[in-house]
Amino acid sequence: MMAMDNVLKLFQTYDEAFRLAYSGFSYHELRAIHKEFNSIIDANAIYDAKKLLKVVLKTHNYPKKLNPKPLLRKQDFRITGNKCSIIFKPGERLELKVFPSEKQLKLMAGANPKGARLVERNGKYFLNLVLKKEVAFQKEFETVIGVDIGINYIAVCSALTKDGRFKNPLFFKGGEWRHLCDRKRKTTRIEEFNRLTRRQHEILHTVSKRIAEYAKRFPKPVIVLERFGHFQNNSKNRRFNFLLGNWARKKLQKIIEYKANWEGIQVVYVNPAYTSLTCHYCGAKGKRNGLVFTCPTCNRQYNADSNAAMSLAKKFRQLLDEPEAVTGERSAVDLSSTVEGKAYLPRQTCIRHGNQMNGMMVTRTVRLPLGAGGG
Repeated sequence: MMAMDNVLKLFQTYDEAFRLAYSGFSYHELRAIHKEFNSIIDANAIYDAKKLLKVVLKTHNYPKKLNPKPLLRKQDFRITGNKCSIIFKPGERLELKVFPSEKQLKLMAGANPKGARLVERNGKYFLNLVLKKEVAFQKEFETVIGVDIGINYIAVCSALTKDGRFKNPLFFKGGEWRHLCDRKRKTTRIEEFNRLTRRQHEILHTVSKRIAEYAKRFPKPVIVLERFGHFQNNSKNRRFNFLLGNWARKKLQKIIEYKANWEGIQVVYVNPAYTSLTCHYCGAKGKRNGLVFTCPTCNRQYNADSNAAMSLAKKFRQLLDEPEAVTGERSAVDLSSTVEGKAYLPRQTCIRHGNQMNGMMVTRTVRLPLGAGGG
């Protein structure tokens, strides 16, 4: 119990240092208050406080309460086996036990720690460990995975192989998501609202994980997502407006991207214009009635979201096959460049934040439970 008491002291010290730094205390003033603790605690708290203050002054979005979590740089802690050593006092370190799962051990073995944060939930302590590794993407794509994000289905995936055939699509129903949105709209308790929000985050992580696993089943895959612009909703239906407000489509895309990139799968974005109203089979304009898409030209009917996913995949495949015939916005790297060994995107496609096509550094966070002992 002594070790966990020291963890509580570390939380209290960091919280106090963060609040004082946020109110304007300098490093030397904090060191005069926290002489018995390691100076890195005050330095990290000042870094966090200045970072938050910069955002507040820029956005004028003032926090209702401060809830700082102790920051640990990669030199502030060590993990050896199932033991974790954390800075605490000069000449004294906290020795704790960590309980990683087999999956977390596999992730940790293939990456390097970048940093960590200590978090507390319901009286239990965890170490949020940030892992970093460099991945190299393939220069050619054989399988295009189109992903359509919506409300009826959170996501629908469809794989287009190199020979032009579509594999069985993967559906993620949105019934539970809509149910959680309805409960959030009616609840007046903050605790219940936060619990429902956490469940929604779990759904997003589960869906993104399964999408990455679906893509790994195919050779040389690439995931194609919709490039969303500014969304305007003129609906007078209050429930529908609330569902749209809690759609979290960009958040889901971000999670899909970092989980896919961790597996070495590239994620690209294309303009989704008319993909939900275009027949993927013949390319003609059709009609959508709820969950059913009907093409008047070839007289075929499909699930509307599945057809949109297949249209996204087919659109990117056409851009790959005939990049010189496409006009419009260019990719991050111009097509006129012909550096040997480099891969480039066709026009009308993009990658988030201008990340390079050939490789990048990716990060991922794992949550490790902490316990007393380790000495």
